[in-house]
Order: sequence, then C-alpha cells, then structure tokens
Amino acid sequence: MDQITTKYDLRTEPWIPVERIDGTQATVSIRNALCEAHRIRRISGEIPGENIALLRLLLALVYCIYEIPEHMGEEEKRRIWRELWEGGAFPADRIDGYLVDFPHEFDLFDDEHPFYQVPHLVYMGGKKECDPVSECMIDVPKPEKFLFSMRSAEHLDALPFDLAARYLVVAQALDKAGIKTPVEGNTSAKSGKAYAPKGALGTGWCGALGGVYLEGKSLFETLVLNWVLFLSNVSVTASDDFAPWEREVPSPDTCQREPTGPIDLLTWQSRRIRLVPDESGAFVRGVIISYGDVLVPANKQRFEMMTGWRESKQQQKKLGTATVPLMPAALDTARALWRNLPSLLAVAEEERLRPGVIRWMGEVQDVQHADDWRFKLRIVCQGVKYGTQSSVVDDAMTDTVDLRATLMRKDSEALTNMLELIRQTDIAVGAFVKFAQNIERTQGDRRRYETFSDAAAQATKDDMRERAYDALDALYRRRIADFPDRDVAAYCEAWRAEARGILRKLAQAYVSRRHISYFAERDEVSAGRALMWFERDLAQALA
Repeated sequence: MDQITTKYDLRTEPWIPVERIDGTQATVSIRNALCEAHRIRRISGEIPGENIALLRLLLALVYCIYEIPEHMGEEEKRRIWRELWEGGAFPADRIDGYLVDFPHEFDLFDDEHPFYQVPHLVYMGGKKECDPVSECMIDVPKPEKFLFSMRSAEHLDALPFDLAARYLVVAQALDKAGIKTPVEGNTSAKSGKAYAPKGALGTGWCGALGGVYLEGKSLFETLVLNWVLFLSNVSVTASDDFAPWEREVPSPDTCQREPTGPIDLLTWQSRRIRLVPDESGAFVRGVIISYGDVLVPANKQRFEMMTGWRESKQQQKKLGTATVPLMPAALDTARALWRNLPSLLAVAEEERLRPGVIRWMGEVQDVQHADDWRFKLRIVCQGVKYGTQSSVVDDAMTDTVDLRATLMRKDSEALTNMLELIRQTDIAVGAFVKFAQNIERTQGDRRRYETFSDAAAQATKDDMRERAYDALDALYRRRIADFPDRDVAAYCEAWRAEARGILRKLAQAYVSRRHISYFAERDEVSAGRALMWFERDLAQALA
C-alpha cells in the first residue's frame, strides 16, 4: 500500500485504553472516550506517564468544545461548570459538532496536517531516513543499554497504529532531553546536532510538572473536576488559545515561545515528529524526532493547573528577573503521595502555591453547601524522574490518595488538622530513626552511628525511615480517606494512638531481632534506655 494513502483517524479509530465502570477493559476512540466518559472509570495505560498525557489531550478537547470566553464573568462560568457537572455526561451532539470540523487533523498520516506531527519532516543532510520507532518510546533505552530494560528487545522494529499514537502523545509530553538529530529547517543546529536553547526546558513540558490531577468516579467526572475556568479572580481561559489541530502546521524549526493558555500547555508540542509507516501501511516502522516548541518553565501558574509552584531564588539569579519566579514543584517520586500532602494542600504557604486543580475545588465550593461536596475523590500524581542531564528516564511514579472533596475548601479546619498530623508523623519517624541509631551504638560502633557520616550508616538510617513509612502506609491512606468534617479532634487522637502503636511494635521488633540485653550499657546507652527515650520522643511527636 502506498504510504500516502495510509490513514488512521484518531477521532473514530480505537486507540485509548480504558477501564469501564463495570471493570472491563476496552480501547476507544477520541469520540467514544468523550461520549461514553460517564461509562468509563479511567484511562488505563501501561506506558510511563501515559494516563496523564492522554487525560491532558482529552481535557484540552473539553476546553475547545466548550470555548469559554476569557471575559465571561465568574458567576456565569460557575453556572456552566455546575450544569455540566450535574448533567453527568458530555452531550454527543456537541462533541460531534466540534470534531466534524477537523476531518484531517486527527489523522496520524495526513499529508498536510498529521496529528501532533509535522508533515514531510526529514533529517538534515539526508544521512538517514529515520530512526527506529523505539526512539520515541520513553521506556526503551538505547540499544547499548538494553540489558537493563524491563521491555523485551523483540518486536521493537514496528508498532501498530494504536500503540504508536499513544507513544506519540507521551513523547510530546514527556520525551527526555539530550542531543537530537536536527531536521531540515532547524536553524539552531550545531555540528550536526540539535539542542534545547540554553535556559529552556529540554524535556517535554509534563516532565517539569508534579503531574497532579483529580480523579472522580468516572472519566467524565475526572475531566470536569480538572476543567478549571478561573482562579483568584483571574481567568484561566484565553481568547487566543488554540490546540495544535486548530493551528497552522508549525515549521520544522525549534521555537522558543510563551504559551497562549491552558489548551496550548495541555497539548504543548515539545517535539517536531513524523511517524514513518511501513510499505504495507499496517505498522509504524520508524520516527523522525527533534526539538520543537520549548519554553522557560517559570511563572506559568496562570495556565498550568496540574502542578504546585514554589519560589526559586536560584532561578531568579539565572533568569535575571526583578521578582522571585515561581517554578513547577515536582514531587519526589521516592515518597508516597500522602507524605506530600502538606506541600500539595496547605493553604497558608507563603513561598508555595497549590496546584490549580486543587484550588479550583475551593472556588466551586465557595457558593455551594458543604453537604454537596462530602463525596470522595482521588488525588493522582503521575510523572517520571530523569537522570544524567535529563537525557534518560530513571524512574516512573504513579500514586493516589483518596479523600473528601470538602478537605480542599480554603477554610477547611479539618484539612489543617489532618496536615498537622502528617507533619507530626515526620517527627515521630525521625524519633524511630534516632532510636535505631542508639541501638546500633549499644553494639559498639560509636564512630559510625554517632554522626551517621559513614555511607553504610546512612543506608541504615534511610532503611529505618522507609521501614517506618511502609508500616504506616495503609493506616494513613485509610485515615485520610475517612477523615471527617466533624469530631475531628477525637478522630485525630485515635489516629495518633494507632500510629504510636505501629511505631512502638517496630521498635520492639528491632531490638528482639538483635538478641541483645535490655540492660547492658555501652557509652551510657542500653537498649532499655533507648526504648525509654523513644517512648518519650514518640509521645511528644504524636501528642
């Protein structure tokens, strides 16, 4: 089959993996993902970062379909949002009325406007036709490092169109940085190599984010919960904000520019890409990929809703700005999400700003009765961790926390109490680590465990901390999910008591495994005395 006639229309072809409300798995088109969103539980991708990348694409479509004017008043925006939420489903005629206007732009292989790509893209100098298709797969390492991959090296020479489409969306959102091969039309290439501009983000835009979004009982609820229209009297929507399929095809050149609005950032084209199908027109056999739209991540908080923000004096020096810029506050992929809740949900943080999707829950609840918001929703964090100058993907993280929507109100005293208890937990875990240090001192290695400056001692310290958090994990997820609006003091005291009991058992087991005397002293420390100190510190931490 001639490559020119190869077609794959993402509006109607099934390519988005989902889990339905009844628990069954399916693959759906863009149209069905939106029209049947109330029957779909969630997107269920397997590629690192796939869920958030696909969710952002569908969310951009919601913004496009409803086209909320920037100058519209806040009450009118609240009304539109509330009517859609209470309606429980996206109107199919509205979705079809929008998608019909783009008969070519959602085709993977359209000759003039291929989806998320640049047509006729070729590598500079004609040295190679294309790269292996694995070059756009963020979970596949370079061939010389494939020994350490969790993916089989077989069947990487071709991808079916549905999987290629998903990798395309993920690559635009999360592709790693590093040296790229320049394409014809790239004016910034040096010595046959393409780089991100100095000071700009080298990875895909989502790679800089904390990757936080809210999940409801269905994909419909998830999309509407994250459909932010204004924050703190500032409109989120913008009149000149368009998606890639609504714009002219970009040039092959790297372009450093500012985003025009939330749609632009949700679909940010960080790469210039062209998928190369095989001669049969049945698979994608190669890819051409280089740098596309790049940006400096500072001060994008008006339009980017899926990350927290923090002041960075270091970036102020680098950028030479008069004020301290706000930078995306990516979460630590090594920590459970519930441990990050104080930085995500705390209202009164002078140098930090909560993610827009969380602040939006406060905005829409302000004019409604609290009883309407006592349902549970889920905070989801999904992202990747890069290594070696962001040129490789070291780790991928997906974590969730269930909690009541009322805890996201700006005036929630219950939230203040819950976050304070989580902060106290950090102190209590620190007391457990100190206890372990004292026990090791009774074994005679004073030099190592007095300062924990030795690498092996630091490893012991880190292991004890993670052991404590692992033991507390199930308790804290359950307690956060069931946190009440009333009788908060009694609930927190019962929670603290359970946490003290878990840490106390850990301490007792730690001593028992070493078969040491409770009374034998070394350097004025004994196991019994270490336990006594631990009980004191534990009581103070979780008082």
